[in-house]
Amino acid sequence: MKILQMHADHIEYTPIKKEIRAAEDIEPRTVKESDIVVLFTAFERGDDAGLAARAVAESKEFLAKLGTKRVMLYPFAHLSQDLAPPAEALALLLAMEKEAVAAGLDVRRAPFGWNKSLEIKVKGHPLAEMSRSYSNAAQQAPRSKTKRELTEAEAMARLRRSDFANLPETDHRIIGERLDLFSFQEVSPGMVYLHEKGYRLRNILVDYLREELARDGYQEVSTPSLANTALWQVSGHSAHYKDNMFLTALGDEELGMKPMNCPSHFLIYKTRKWSFRELPVRYATFDPLFRNELSGVASGLFRVKALTQDDAHIIATEEQAGEEMGKLLSMMERVYTTFGLKYKVKISTRPDDSMGSDEEWERATNTLIGAVKSKGWAYEIKDKEGNFYSPKIDVDIRDSLGREWQCGTFQLDLQMPKRFKLAYTGSDGKEHTPVVLHRAILGSLERFMGIMLEHYRGVLPVWLSPVQAEVIPLSDEHLAYAKGVLGALVAGGVRAEGDFASGTMGAKIRNAQLQKIPYMIVVGKKEEDAKTIAVRTRAGEQTFGVKADDFVSRVRAETAARS
Repeated sequence: MKILQMHADHIEYTPIKKEIRAAEDIEPRTVKESDIVVLFTAFERGDDAGLAARAVAESKEFLAKLGTKRVMLYPFAHLSQDLAPPAEALALLLAMEKEAVAAGLDVRRAPFGWNKSLEIKVKGHPLAEMSRSYSNAAQQAPRSKTKRELTEAEAMARLRRSDFANLPETDHRIIGERLDLFSFQEVSPGMVYLHEKGYRLRNILVDYLREELARDGYQEVSTPSLANTALWQVSGHSAHYKDNMFLTALGDEELGMKPMNCPSHFLIYKTRKWSFRELPVRYATFDPLFRNELSGVASGLFRVKALTQDDAHIIATEEQAGEEMGKLLSMMERVYTTFGLKYKVKISTRPDDSMGSDEEWERATNTLIGAVKSKGWAYEIKDKEGNFYSPKIDVDIRDSLGREWQCGTFQLDLQMPKRFKLAYTGSDGKEHTPVVLHRAILGSLERFMGIMLEHYRGVLPVWLSPVQAEVIPLSDEHLAYAKGVLGALVAGGVRAEGDFASGTMGAKIRNAQLQKIPYMIVVGKKEEDAKTIAVRTRAGEQTFGVKADDFVSRVRAETAARS
């Protein structure tokens, strides 16, 4: 049995048509529920009523942490490729509903066997999305005996790209495929293959962020992807996040691929002694992270199992925390303004399941409120939706389609420094415990790339475009001159390519426009004789007699201005 638990601000669905013959007979109607925990559930071969009861019991504990009893059971076959027969699955769903009612939960259930339109807005706290997997060990053993190596033909059959044929034109997966940015392969579910242009786009984002890091005095560091799970036991993450980690064993050691960077940054800090005069210390990293999301809920770049965050941790005295948080919010403001994004701010307070004293939480929460007020921003209080170790500021951005995305997060943590025994020597010569500010602005770079592709509808501004100019010769006669122009553009810092294959100029221009390339540089006899270029924009505007150096200056100026 596979379950994805989501604590939703709201969920709305409408049954459209029966997907299978065994679908329930219902009168289709739109259902909308607010502030409810949704259990997306797939029943697998070998599942039984005992597993259903176990899943309900664990979900009841989860709901208790959130202080709610409202739950919706939502059959969702896409979570598994080993589904139970429909009649068995429906019986288990009904048993699960009966068990949940008996457990005192306030239960809703979506109909079984229907295609449904679905809209869900998930809350921003750390427990809002959790995946679970249940199985009967006794039933797993016989099935494991059937495992064998794939034949060569079977292996080759699995080496295929994921099919997105039915997605709308505005979907980032369609845009990314057409612009040759990335692909998704079935052998790596929930992970992205970045092609050259996609990797270039990712690095453009990283280079921009590195400029911001240098401006504010960060140290960029890197730590191993694999560590003993003792690291996350100390941090407290194991109790809340272990089900979402990739785990393996090395001898008697249990190892995990890191799902977050903060514990590793603390280990770097602990390699030496620090004075109050040296604080704050600002660590940043672009290391890959690994989170074992269920494959069936993967949604292109929006939910991947291997991701990169613009992650940073500032270790400071508590007296410095307000000023440092103000700097973080100023950096966020600069970054979002660069992308033309509007945003709104939420402050999440202490959840029921948390560490530390009320007095510590009050101090930390008031520091966050003070930092937001100092910017003159309005904010919303999200009661009990902070992390188990800290209150936080969450920031929702609004894209050009009017959709909101939670990207930025800023946390003031007084608990992890104590758990990891972080220290600095104060002005009194004694050891003191610092505080930690956790922050991400774009969040997952992969997810942000997907948001931007849809935000700009694939028409990326010049500074973000992986290819800024395409050089096109009128004919093979002008190939040598075109290659010289290309060399000059690249040497000048323009991200340029040349279309020197056979084909008509018109076809090459159309292809460059389909690739959303900002500039097409056309050269023929007239340009070669005058040592100039003709510049055509993707909107169709043309300028003749342009010096290559002047064009380089123009593109460099647009890139520097991030326009």
